[in-house]
Amino acid sequence: MNEKLKKLYEDLNRAETIEEVKKIGEAIEAEKMREKLIAEKQAALDALKGEEGNAGKKSEEPRTLGEFAAKNLDLSAMRAGASKSAGTGYGFKAATDPHTSTPMQVVDQRVIDTTLRSLDIRNLFGAETISGTSIKYFVLGATEGAPATVAENAAKPQFHVPYASKDASLQKIAGWYYETDELLEDNAFLASSIDNRGLFELDNAVEGYLMTTLGGTSGILAPTVTATTVTADDLFKAAMSVKSASQYDADAIVINPVDYQVLRLAKDGNQQYYGGGYFTPAYTGAGAPQLIPGLWGMNTVVSASTTAGTAYVGAFRAGGSVITKAGEGVRVEVVTGDHDDRTHNRVTVIVEERLLLAVRVPSAFAKVVKAS
Repeated sequence: MNEKLKKLYEDLNRAETIEEVKKIGEAIEAEKMREKLIAEKQAALDALKGEEGNAGKKSEEPRTLGEFAAKNLDLSAMRAGASKSAGTGYGFKAATDPHTSTPMQVVDQRVIDTTLRSLDIRNLFGAETISGTSIKYFVLGATEGAPATVAENAAKPQFHVPYASKDASLQKIAGWYYETDELLEDNAFLASSIDNRGLFELDNAVEGYLMTTLGGTSGILAPTVTATTVTADDLFKAAMSVKSASQYDADAIVINPVDYQVLRLAKDGNQQYYGGGYFTPAYTGAGAPQLIPGLWGMNTVVSASTTAGTAYVGAFRAGGSVITKAGEGVRVEVVTGDHDDRTHNRVTVIVEERLLLAVRVPSAFAKVVKAS
């Protein structure tokens, strides 16, 4: 407490009228605000000095997005009441809430990814970037006609690839969760929380969005299924329907764990597992057993992102693309001052990403649904 503030409190104790109390009280609040602004300004200057002092020093590069966010926290600024954000560097949450302290932001243009993340479904698709926030792309239909042999002086046959344009905008997938502010004292623990909790849940949401979007796309194939379970025969027939309709070879299957379990534990008349036993592969007696062997030689992703009784077979890389904004990646913010974080000794961790799925060749995918 500075001398001016001390004197104001002394004057408040000597005040004899309501008007004097009110006037001195307003002066005290103004002085407190001035002190707070000075502290935040000093914290910002200290942070800048620290960055300048370390400019010539070689520091260890963060290995994950969580480490990046944790290492960029300025604890002195946060303790002074300022919000602190760290991320992949294209923008941050605006401090529009009157109960939110003035944000102190660190922006870094590097996109830090993490080897801990497993985006099995996302990695099946192609990947593209756009400079804007929306795109017009073309959806290809079945080819009409085809080139053929032509006799001398005969007319050449016409063929045509129909297409329809589609407008789509980047979709923001985001969420937040609370974490104890004790993590601020342990960067390794905070990085682990972001990587293994925040980004894990965000990844699940992204994969769910991709499968929901694919499943709702008009024009994807719907082979007739008569069995009440998803069978290996149905999946093979779906791959052949993709080949017939699009001329692409199916490269992957996405199947629910419940349906995969039925296939994985299936046995022949000799009680040997078709996919190999828990000690050795069936019949060969050599090599190591696999927990999740691929079906029909295709990349097989077992995920709850598709519901039980529904599987997808397709030429994922050729038929669709995950589109993101150039220069952007996953964004992470670690914020104090929102809601009642300060009184509950906690921080708010925000994770988000903007992307969209463009299914350019719907006939390159088949949705296999068990019979009811």
